[in-house]
Amino acid sequence: VSTEILAPTAGLVVQVSVSEGAAVSAGETLLVLQSMKTEIAITAEVGGRVRKIHVRKGDEVNIGQTLAEIES
Repeated sequence: VSTEILAPTAGLVVQVSVSEGAAVSAGETLLVLQSMKTEIAITAEVGGRVRKIHVRKGDEVNIGQTLAEIES
């Protein structure tokens, strides 16, 4: 089962903490967004493997945009 991780707000990707294929636990930080000068950690909702990362550092994202997919 693939779970999409969506952007909760529009912002700038300031850090990508995992790579495709990496094993992650629920609650682990995947990446960090900056919105209105506030950093927001985007975490894995489920444990599994990172199937795909759709963004990279420096990308501007919109609310609801798919950031990553986790295969559980």
